[in-house]
Amino acid sequence: MFEGLRKRLSDAVKGFVKKEEKIAEQVAEPSEDKAGADDKPEKESAKEEDAAEEKEYSEDIKEESPVKAEHEYERRIEHRNESEKREEVIKLSLKTKIKSTFLGTIRLSDSEIDDFLDTLKISMLESDVSYNTTEDFLNDLGSKLRERKINSKRIKEELTDTVRGSLLSILDAGIPRVNIDGLVKTRKEAKELPVKVLFLGPNGAGKTTTIAKLAHHFKSKGTSVVLSASDTFRAAAIEQIEHHAKKIGVPVIKSNYGADPASIAFDAIAYAAAHGIELVLIDSAGRQETNKSLINEVQKIVRVSKPDITIFVGESTAGNQIAEQIKEFNKFVKIDGIILTKLDCDAKGGGTISISHTTGIPVLFFGMGEGYDALVPYSPNIILDAILPENA
Repeated sequence: MFEGLRKRLSDAVKGFVKKEEKIAEQVAEPSEDKAGADDKPEKESAKEEDAAEEKEYSEDIKEESPVKAEHEYERRIEHRNESEKREEVIKLSLKTKIKSTFLGTIRLSDSEIDDFLDTLKISMLESDVSYNTTEDFLNDLGSKLRERKINSKRIKEELTDTVRGSLLSILDAGIPRVNIDGLVKTRKEAKELPVKVLFLGPNGAGKTTTIAKLAHHFKSKGTSVVLSASDTFRAAAIEQIEHHAKKIGVPVIKSNYGADPASIAFDAIAYAAAHGIELVLIDSAGRQETNKSLINEVQKIVRVSKPDITIFVGESTAGNQIAEQIKEFNKFVKIDGIILTKLDCDAKGGGTISISHTTGIPVLFFGMGEGYDALVPYSPNIILDAILPENA
């Protein structure tokens, strides 16, 4: 999962750390005593040359005016002393920087940080992370790196920790604001059942299978469920949801192909109310956001069934395309949450990082396999640990 992005980010961190460690080794090689010994003859030679030059210059002026020669000599000596003081201050500053590197903490320079961010930017964009998400991530990371003092003995660990922190701030946007379990409990106490959940999304994303997984998830937690086979458009869609319902052990309300999907959803809600069932999961035909007639159909389902929650089911492997699909669907039907399927098959991972940040809609679950148990509640750490493990 996310092999491409994990390798790119890991290589970027390792490359930067290797470069920093190499610089540190080069700085550490000459000792202070050796450096002082090497500098001494050069300093003495320079002083002797200056003195000879000053003497020669003073003799020339002295012939013209002894007083003038004396003032000029004093001026030149004072100027030389100031230059030596400035040179000493520069060397002391460098020495302080070197000592901070090897005795405690360091601050990365702006140029070092900018080079690192440029490398990360290329890695993120190549892995299908959206441009705006990448920019926000890099801005946050740049600010953190400029403020942070890094332990010189743990450059890799602390750099990885900082990158993880900035990624987490992006992934936190996906934390669900909708809690179906909590809603069922609240409505049960208020005797306002059933809770109705509508599912929509493009063909082939695994929508019907995801509904079956959710039905299994809620049934295993003690919540009663009924399925509405409101996809009367796709061949074998009704048989598919019937097959799942039988295996899970939940009822399904169906009709014939070509029947009105909204009326089937209405019947499923009535069945739930009559039998004390707490949760109705409504399937719908897979549709593209550009298919006007199918968009009109799902709008009718919304008007008739009045769903409490509408969930978009899409493939994680679709990359940035999924965010654009959700934006378009959201113009016609308000989407409350997202379920990303086939996460275990996603080599890039960019769409998963970008989706909530781009759409403003939280991710509720991840589909990570074929079994009914292969549905995982959203957690930023699932993505974070897959992309950049702490020991990377």
